Amino acid sequence: MSVKELRTQIEKISDETELQKKFLAKLRSDKSLLQHQLNAVLDPVARLPPETSSNIFLHCLSPVPALDLPPSGACGGPDTYLILLLTVCNAWTTIALSTPDLWTAIDIIFPCAEGFPEILETWLQRARKRPLSILSRGNLDDPSVSAISAIIWKHGQQLRSLEICADTENEDTENEEEHGTGHVDLFLGMLKSGPLPLFQTLVIRRLLDESGLLGPLREFSGPQILELLSLAPNLMECTFHDVDCVSGLSDLDPRPKNLILPNLCRLSFGPRTAIPNGEDGILQCLSVPRLEVLSVSLSNLSANDLISFLERSSPPLQELVISDVSGLIHDIHFHDFLRLLPSLQHFEVWWPSDDLMTQLSAALEDSFWPNLRDLIIHNLSPTTTLLHTLYARRPQFQTLRIEMNGPLPVEILSAMRELVASGIQIYIGTKKFRL
Repeated sequence: MSVKELRTQIEKISDETELQKKFLAKLRSDKSLLQHQLNAVLDPVARLPPETSSNIFLHCLSPVPALDLPPSGACGGPDTYLILLLTVCNAWTTIALSTPDLWTAIDIIFPCAEGFPEILETWLQRARKRPLSILSRGNLDDPSVSAISAIIWKHGQQLRSLEICADTENEDTENEEEHGTGHVDLFLGMLKSGPLPLFQTLVIRRLLDESGLLGPLREFSGPQILELLSLAPNLMECTFHDVDCVSGLSDLDPRPKNLILPNLCRLSFGPRTAIPNGEDGILQCLSVPRLEVLSVSLSNLSANDLISFLERSSPPLQELVISDVSGLIHDIHFHDFLRLLPSLQHFEVWWPSDDLMTQLSAALEDSFWPNLRDLIIHNLSPTTTLLHTLYARRPQFQTLRIEMNGPLPVEILSAMRELVASGIQIYIGTKKFRL
């Protein structure tokens, strides 16, 4: 063939190749369309509107997803259902990223991976302006705590709930220049955030280990906690579980007085289901006019301090839990204490003395607490005086729980059994004995 003929032949083949490419592209497009149609038939979820898929994600995912990154240098990545959701398909990724409510809660576990602050910032930005719930736990001596704290308080005006859980103690007490004062400092940058109008729940506690025991005691800066409380006018619930939250308060001159928390309803120095054990001396600095539930240990608070707090606050208290009640008898007139709580409906006490039980029995006979419906007494010494009084006042109660330390009064138990059928919830005995 001549040169001209060869070139003509090459052009013809090139044109045919381009035509076949277009035909192949059309075949692939037709196949993809048919595959989508088949998927829609086989998978009804694919036909759901994005709004419906978004609601399904919200209901199925954990309220507080754990963003548990490995320590710096380790392999792996975020191990959460929400992160996995982003890898399913492009449609689900788009829906997840366009649903701010999916990104409003996060569980931060220290130590964090290198680069985690950037991930946290991205996570919180995806929540847009929604209220945030943050759980921060683990080794709070980790160097990344400061950077993470600064990011949290950068979004402080969106913060609704904050739980801080310390599980280790700074053992390097000799090197305070490197580690600071030894206080857990998760409030770096807090003042820059300004008021916290959405902040409703604060929990600061120690971690329970696998055996159910508490870890070593941690100190949190009392002045910092007071500063945080002062920035949260709408705080409704606050719990300090077996932590020192008064450290540094005694060094302040003058000591803060009468910080008013206008909307706080629940204040607990310990878990709701066990004996109060938190450092409750911070009550000397507070006034809580709307308080309905109070759980105190009286470990750093005298009975007179408690009386002063109640007089200063005049709260409509409905539930009171106390662990160390010895001072209520020795330091004050018990009836004066009772008169401050006319609306009390639930009273729970641990390790009461015989003197306190005598006073309580007299108070019940005199109707000092006309609204009392639930009475729970833990570790009561063998005595029948109070039990006889309770039997006489039985129509008043809805719940009665007495845990004894010794032999059970048979005559009272027989009488109380008759009341179970009437709908009163009664437990009298040891932890292994139930009516």
